[in-house]
Amino acid sequence: MIPILTPEEMRIADLKAIEYYGISGSLLMENAARCSADFIRTFAEKNNKVIVFCGSGNNGGDGFALARHLSNDFNVMVYYIGDLNKMSPETKLNFDITSKLVIIEYLFSEEQINSIDLTSDIIIDALIGIGGSHNLKGLIIPILKKCNSHMQAVKIAIDCPTGLNSLSGEVSEYCFKADYTITMYAPKIGMFFGDAPEFCGKIITVDLGAPRTILSEIAKNYVLEDEDINKLLPRRKRISSKFDYGKLLIMAGSKNMPGASALTANSAIKSGAGLVYLMTPTLHPSLLPEIIPISLPMTDSGTISMKALDCIFDYANNCDVIAIGPGIGDNQETIELTKKIIDSFLSTKKIIVDADAIKAISKDKKYATNLIITPHTGEFARLINIERSQLEKNPLEIANHWAQKMNCIIHLKYVPSITTDGNISYINTKGNPGMATAGSGDVLTGIITSLSAQCLELLMAVALGSYIHSKAGDLHKENYSQFSLTASSLINCLDQILP
Repeated sequence: MIPILTPEEMRIADLKAIEYYGISGSLLMENAARCSADFIRTFAEKNNKVIVFCGSGNNGGDGFALARHLSNDFNVMVYYIGDLNKMSPETKLNFDITSKLVIIEYLFSEEQINSIDLTSDIIIDALIGIGGSHNLKGLIIPILKKCNSHMQAVKIAIDCPTGLNSLSGEVSEYCFKADYTITMYAPKIGMFFGDAPEFCGKIITVDLGAPRTILSEIAKNYVLEDEDINKLLPRRKRISSKFDYGKLLIMAGSKNMPGASALTANSAIKSGAGLVYLMTPTLHPSLLPEIIPISLPMTDSGTISMKALDCIFDYANNCDVIAIGPGIGDNQETIELTKKIIDSFLSTKKIIVDADAIKAISKDKKYATNLIITPHTGEFARLINIERSQLEKNPLEIANHWAQKMNCIIHLKYVPSITTDGNISYINTKGNPGMATAGSGDVLTGIITSLSAQCLELLMAVALGSYIHSKAGDLHKENYSQFSLTASSLINCLDQILP
């Protein structure tokens, strides 16, 4: 599990390292430069030509110190912009030392910038760092235009590409397009959103010599890793039965969409659930024989009728988790039935609400932390009554706000997807465009429902379920194709992912 920091959290981490642990700012800068140089030496050849662009802030200080470290092995040239008189003591110290070792040239005009010969093996961006944004002005723009025009050089951003908002992920049209971003202490949240991944390249995280316990004290955002699947899934006891791994009730499907219910139920049983009851008006022939089907009365439009209420209540009382939504349609009677089920079992059951069932949820209601909603951005925008484009500009902050306000867990199907309870969030960086296919979300609902029933903490069950779902998509892409990926193939890939 990788902690992810906001720019403000990174500032707090630096402050704690300096004030509590007594690690000076100069030492933090030195460690950042040394570790960055160590990484560059892993692929660069001796005497390669390296050009470093520095600003006058602490990111520039990292760049000056890095140039010093590289000067023994490489042909280094440094260009800088900004005011020497406004440099921090640490940055000015590294500027003074480095100026005795390599050529440092001050940039003061666009004409001068245009005349620079950028023919080199490596170009390093240490202009602004995480304190910058996507709103650029002045001489930085022609510098970045010139850097980005040199396609042959390996481009490395120090801490964050200039022109990238490391909080929101918004990028300038002139943003430094890095092959590698060497970021300090922990990746920054904005690196995962919007177009940011295309400009960050491969993210390399380096230590600053400060205790990593600082991260666990301040980080509220995380990215899961492959090793977390084995770490987080509950261990199965040698002596156990199906009743130890959860009883699931899935209310799904309709006359026109019977496949959605089968995909949800099949993925739930294939994810380790002990018992899966599927309540639906129409059974699909692909339903696995291990699923226990219960046929429900339907409305004139083929959706679940209110007449099914008593039967659903009987089964729900004896189950651990209820999942509602895949393929149920938007018939008003069915939505009213869904509201009754949610309201009746909100205090006693874990409830996962997906697809059309999200229409039974109100943004003005306070729910419970055992309620999970799994909207895509269009569904979520409709639920909270904002434009989809507005949501997609700042999905993490908006999802956090509404999870806190509604007192529930939100899994927002975006790229990357976000799982949050309003306090802690998990960002899922896995998956591929081949997963944009009918039924993929139904499979996800089944996996989340299954893990929720297996005594996994609920927020983690959702985050891990999303991660496993995306890993299945990536596995199919690797072994076969994105184009041939189907929801059913995601279920088939679970055998190779789950322990």
